[in-house]
Amino acid sequence: MSASSAESSLQPVVRLLGYARYVFGGLLVVTIALLVWQHFGMEKVVELAGNHYPVKLEDDRSEGGASQGRLERKGQDLVIHCHIVKKASWPYCKLDFDFLKGAKGVDMSRFENIVIEAHYEGPGVPKFGLAVSEVEDGFTRLDQWQTYKIEQVESLGLPSSGRVLVPLDWFSVAQWWKDMAKPPVEHAAVNLDNIVYANLAFNFGGVEGEHVFTIHSLRLHGKLINRADLLMGLVALWVLCTVGWLAILTLSLRTQLQESKAAIALLREVNKALELEARDLAGQAHIDPLTGVLNRQGLRAALMSTSSLLSEPMAVIFIDIDHFKSINDTHGHGVGDDVLRKFANVIASGIRSSDRLVRWGGEEFLIVCPMTNVYQGRILADNLRHALHQHAWPADLRVTASFGVAQHHQQDEVGVVIKHADEALYRAKQTGRDRVCAHNPEDVIAAAAA
Repeated sequence: MSASSAESSLQPVVRLLGYARYVFGGLLVVTIALLVWQHFGMEKVVELAGNHYPVKLEDDRSEGGASQGRLERKGQDLVIHCHIVKKASWPYCKLDFDFLKGAKGVDMSRFENIVIEAHYEGPGVPKFGLAVSEVEDGFTRLDQWQTYKIEQVESLGLPSSGRVLVPLDWFSVAQWWKDMAKPPVEHAAVNLDNIVYANLAFNFGGVEGEHVFTIHSLRLHGKLINRADLLMGLVALWVLCTVGWLAILTLSLRTQLQESKAAIALLREVNKALELEARDLAGQAHIDPLTGVLNRQGLRAALMSTSSLLSEPMAVIFIDIDHFKSINDTHGHGVGDDVLRKFANVIASGIRSSDRLVRWGGEEFLIVCPMTNVYQGRILADNLRHALHQHAWPADLRVTASFGVAQHHQQDEVGVVIKHADEALYRAKQTGRDRVCAHNPEDVIAAAAA
């Protein structure tokens, strides 16, 4: 078998190994992003108190009482006026919501909480109960109210914040309904997947007088995808990708085993090529891929390998592009990346070959200037600042930067002078941006005099 045929037979495996890194790396990023989104966001909210569903107010007069209720709608607010009279044994006003459309109501089973935002004025205690009516397949008949399953939460209070959060797992099937309807065991548990009616019952502690309870919002809160379903889906996706990749890899390896001798010879050549590639990658690891200048690792390597960089005096210039976030927000990251590349080109063309330009992170850059004192560094920084004014930028932008300059002293570590330059940069930004500040102004004057 020729070397070229062996090489072609190995290419699928090499490609698979390369693709797997991106596939599983991307899958890991997607997994983390979905879990974070599910925890902090992915909110699903349904408003129940708006104009989507019919609502009415009842009171105890239908049961021989004398309390009187009146419902008023102000915009999105439901205002309940309830005049409690102690004639019935349990005087009340009750707000009823009708969710029934055909034979279907609201599926609350995929939500987590009911949130009520309200305000109370009156002499009593703002306590109320919340009950819902469930249509149970195979048990409930729409024309027989006693077949509706009643699930409720009792004795809810309105805190001073005016916001009540009711977890749906607080609901329980009303015992009086069980005693009356005598449902079979399979229909006796809480089930919230088809709620057709809901009511809020107000007693206000039985205190006689005028009570006003204003409901600003009655909302269902949940997740677009619950955590259990999301985890199951992610596990299935990981298993599918792993099994699929292993199956493809196994088929490819089986093909290679049939040509083992030629493959071994070819692998020797591939290993040599990989060693060369590893050396290239090691060099690339020191370069910022977007701007082509050194990254932090590259600066560390340059300082360790080039002792002249630490020659005294040495100046460090810290640079931050002014208002860069607004460029990304207004024009998009594509324009932002283009600005970063052009910014690095302008700065690089304005420094000496012995200087080192480093992308420190985001829109921050660092220049290490050997054989340069703080006064000379400040002059260089000001020249670079003016060069930015004269450059044409994408989207007709005006791009400026703030500069902080510090001088390395023999007793200091490199990290100390970088910190000093960062402090000077912070002062430049605080005093108006598009300017140069030195860490120690006295050093600048002394260096200029010398």
